[in-house]
Amino acid sequence: MSVLVTASDSPKALSVIRSLGRAGIPVTAAADTGSSLGASSKYCTGTFRYPSPRGFPEEYIRALSGFLDHHPHDVLMPVHSADTYLIAKFRERLGTQTKIPLHTYEAICEVNDKSRLVQAARDLAIPCPETYTVHELSDLGVIAGKAEFPLVIKIRDSSGSVGVDYASSPQELKTKFSSVIQKHGLAQPDYPIIQEYIKGEGYGVSMLFNNGDPRATCTHRRLREYPVTGGPSTLRESVSHPAMEKIARDLLGHYQWHGLAMVEFKLRDSDKKPVLIEVNPRMWGSINLSILAGVDFPHLLYTMAMEGDVKPVSGHATGVFSRNCLSDAVAIGSYLFHTAGIKNFGAADLFPLNDDIISADDPLPFFRFLETGFEFMLNHKV
Repeated sequence: MSVLVTASDSPKALSVIRSLGRAGIPVTAAADTGSSLGASSKYCTGTFRYPSPRGFPEEYIRALSGFLDHHPHDVLMPVHSADTYLIAKFRERLGTQTKIPLHTYEAICEVNDKSRLVQAARDLAIPCPETYTVHELSDLGVIAGKAEFPLVIKIRDSSGSVGVDYASSPQELKTKFSSVIQKHGLAQPDYPIIQEYIKGEGYGVSMLFNNGDPRATCTHRRLREYPVTGGPSTLRESVSHPAMEKIARDLLGHYQWHGLAMVEFKLRDSDKKPVLIEVNPRMWGSINLSILAGVDFPHLLYTMAMEGDVKPVSGHATGVFSRNCLSDAVAIGSYLFHTAGIKNFGAADLFPLNDDIISADDPLPFFRFLETGFEFMLNHKV
């Protein structure tokens, strides 16, 4: 009865480690850093350092396999995008050593490709932003002539705010599109897509599926995020939105999904209808909120991996807030600088409970997080 959690130097991995540890499950915190955030938790029973999955993918898989040979674990839980995709790709190899509750590598790549996802959404009659595919740079002029600005430039397989930029004019579209290509070294077949900008609040529908059958759902509204133009949420609230949840259920059911995923939406201002933005085929940054709202996804995932299935969870608590206090402070400063106001200022700001990192029960990770922040500022001379 033990779990190996990767990418443990992240707040969401810390939430996973705390969830499993509180259930009495031994957890090893694995990361490509020497002293990770998760390793500082009192619920961590062991640590393991591996090579960077981005920089050394083959060495990463060999290291994981070697570690599991000498230190058997019942379940392997990847957290970040890079480790999730690699572990899914080599699931057949690693699956002889441990249980890996992930969908197939092919399905994960398909939903992560924003162009292919939009096509699937259209086939299912799911509302999504108007999307333009660029085959040649000369297509930009045609798109600029018929699209309504602002437009969003997105790398096809990015997550969060990585590889995303915004253009408010035809000239900006050409300049920023070229900049994204150069920055990320993209060849012609991998050119970014261009989408209409959907004005509205961001939502996430987080789900657990067992071979195509839904087992748990938790929906949240993004109250603040950083970067403020669109990035990971820093303050969010659990809500219920049946129409949005049905769309997410239908979409993931179409892929016969297995494991965790979060479907992101915008609730369009003009008609208050949900518009599909993307799918995160992995654990998400706000997973702590789901746990607080009564849907303990890490423990449910563990149980499903060990027992083959898990009893469906019906409903979740609404009106629950969670935040990453330090990241939210940066977001507040950015909102003040860009908009001269704090977005969604309310009771959660006056009573900053339910932090992703700060915990009276498990205090050491907060100090590790502060230390990491200071190290970053010193190294980058912020």
